[in-house]
Amino acid sequence: MRSRKKYKINEPEFKIIILKAITFLVLGIIISRLFYLQIIRNDHYMAIAAREHYGYTELPARRGEIFIKDYASGEDIRIATNITLDTLFADPTLIKNPKLVADRIVPVIFALENERTKDNNRIDTARKRAQTQEDLNKLKSLTDEELYTSFHTSVLDKISQKVRPQILLSETLEEKVLEEIQKHGLNGLEVKDGKLYAYPNQITDREYLASFLSKYISLTPTRLEQILQGRNRYVVLATKIAPEQSAQIKQIINDDDSKNFFGLGLNEEYYRFYPENELAAQVLGFVTPNGIGQYGIESSFNSQLQGKKGVFQTQRDGSIHSRQITVGDSLIQPAVDGDSIVLTIDRAMQLRVEALLQTAVDKYQADSGQVIIMDPRTGKIMVMAHVPRFNPNRYSEALSTKEVPFTSEEIESLVPIESEQNTFWFYRNYAANDRFKVMKETVKTNESEIDIFKRYNNWIGLEAYQNKATGAPYEPGSVFKTVTMAAAIDDKDVTPQTAFHDSGVLEVDEFKITNVSGACTGYVNMTHVLGYSCNTGMGWVAQQMGRTLFYSYIIKFGFGERSGIEFDNDHPGKVEHFSQWAASELATRAFGQGLTVTPLQMTNAYAAVANGGTLMQPYIVEKIIQKDGKVVETNPVSIHKVITEDTAHKITAMLVSGVENGVAGNAGLNNYYVAAKTGTSQTYRHGKPLKGAGTTIASIAGYGPIEKPQFVILVKFDKPRSSEWGGETAAYLFRDIASYMYEYLGIPPDKK
Repeated sequence: MRSRKKYKINEPEFKIIILKAITFLVLGIIISRLFYLQIIRNDHYMAIAAREHYGYTELPARRGEIFIKDYASGEDIRIATNITLDTLFADPTLIKNPKLVADRIVPVIFALENERTKDNNRIDTARKRAQTQEDLNKLKSLTDEELYTSFHTSVLDKISQKVRPQILLSETLEEKVLEEIQKHGLNGLEVKDGKLYAYPNQITDREYLASFLSKYISLTPTRLEQILQGRNRYVVLATKIAPEQSAQIKQIINDDDSKNFFGLGLNEEYYRFYPENELAAQVLGFVTPNGIGQYGIESSFNSQLQGKKGVFQTQRDGSIHSRQITVGDSLIQPAVDGDSIVLTIDRAMQLRVEALLQTAVDKYQADSGQVIIMDPRTGKIMVMAHVPRFNPNRYSEALSTKEVPFTSEEIESLVPIESEQNTFWFYRNYAANDRFKVMKETVKTNESEIDIFKRYNNWIGLEAYQNKATGAPYEPGSVFKTVTMAAAIDDKDVTPQTAFHDSGVLEVDEFKITNVSGACTGYVNMTHVLGYSCNTGMGWVAQQMGRTLFYSYIIKFGFGERSGIEFDNDHPGKVEHFSQWAASELATRAFGQGLTVTPLQMTNAYAAVANGGTLMQPYIVEKIIQKDGKVVETNPVSIHKVITEDTAHKITAMLVSGVENGVAGNAGLNNYYVAAKTGTSQTYRHGKPLKGAGTTIASIAGYGPIEKPQFVILVKFDKPRSSEWGGETAAYLFRDIASYMYEYLGIPPDKK
């Protein structure tokens, strides 16, 4: 066998081999880097090149509109649309006579209400920082004339500044790079809060500074030198100008023969606009200034509503002026507007129900409330109402705060929220878990620091944006008894007439289950058990079924999994597998404890009973209107049969009896029969149930008319303080809404 030649380190052949290896290694690295830049990152760098070598402008797409239904007229009503309002800007370098411009423009754009709000905020801030009575005595609001003068001065200052006082050069440089820049101590540069700033008036050698910065910032020295001149070419004087104001400004500019107003301009900008203000706000969500939908339909359909931006691109020369080349290639890629969406919400119903819900939440002193109205035949949502509400045109107002004048003892009682810095719970009633969130701010004064405490004006802050109907699971309590009874009757474990001797106590494991109503003791049938909401009787019913069968019906009714409705926050609730149930948990689940559901799931379960036992897919999008003219309609979808039609009729009769003779009597109407069941569920702190008014979730679910149901209504109040019981709060609102629905739908009376 031929042996391989061995080289010594000092031989020329060995040195050549090493040199070749290094060469191939370097070439491999260069080729890999080129492959990454030219192939992997091609789109990124092509985009940069387009901006540098071409005149590159993004053309905005119009966001699709959202409509709700007006069933009376058959029209689709815009509830989310777009408006264009002008922004007034100025180029101070082109303005020859700033005072003349300010004198003519300020009377047009001055908004007293806005300036008054700013001044009130100034007073509030100064009051918090005041340390003596003398400081407080010095505080006074500006008069209307003083506000006008202050605004005029501000505008005059803006348009008089030919050089910008400060330039933000970068906010993405690494900390070690900023430290390196700072070490040189160059005039006109400052590192502050992780950002690099330049101050043009302080720069002594602009050319050197530009050359120095080009090592750290991805711009040429020539371009940086232009930037460091700080020519003030664009200042905003007013935004969202009303059309009549825009017309006045255009007239001033057009009539300007002496070119005094040559430096002014109006720029048309798109804004999302909600003509109905607070109506169905949690259903809709809102759109941020950068065009991203948040919460509700605006979020779940953001990509379809948003459309696609277009591009206008023309070639430019290489001069510092970047002039457009008129003979070069151009590219126009039109914007593609977003799709529009029509919701199933009925405008008239939504308006009326939101008004009724607001009145009821105030009357019963509840933290919040929700109402859902569904068509049981299709799964279509006709109403989805929330209180508190917010205005998506001014969504940030939901986060506005006010100072809370705590005593020193109350400050001591604040409970820190571990996950949020400088945030606390303040308990108005510790036993009832009645609390609100408090934020601490430390205000620096000349001599010391002062802690101030604030709460949200609406008490709940971000929670106001949430669609609780689909995303806030809760223990349903007795309203769940309808599901339990329907399962038992459908499996023929009991009938409406099955007798049961109720001793008033059902002992399971080490627990004793009791009743609220005294009408539950003695021999009672199942109609009586459901109508008078007997916990002991329902626990006995669950025992007749057993955990396996009962669990299967709970799942068949749609609990424990997402409903499929068109919202990002569609929550499945929580239902533990039956293998994890203790004997006592089998009994307590029969009356809605130990599992969580969403209001929508509970509504849909009642809709299944109203629909003859068939569970429908709930939906809130009627159709999507695409920009190519294609219309995609939502068709009702039957999920499966949950109970037989015979069982559904029996449950309906039992629920009607509960309204006419049982604990749901306050939901009854004079001229109509309704099928309904109330519920009162406990809330907990540290795993222990709370008791008394202000600690419960009060609810009711039901439907009508009883022969051929056309609507299902669910009402839910969170922690009503006037009464803890659903029958004394939610039932009354159910009655008012049901009465309205019969009238609105033109359903004739069925009571004789």
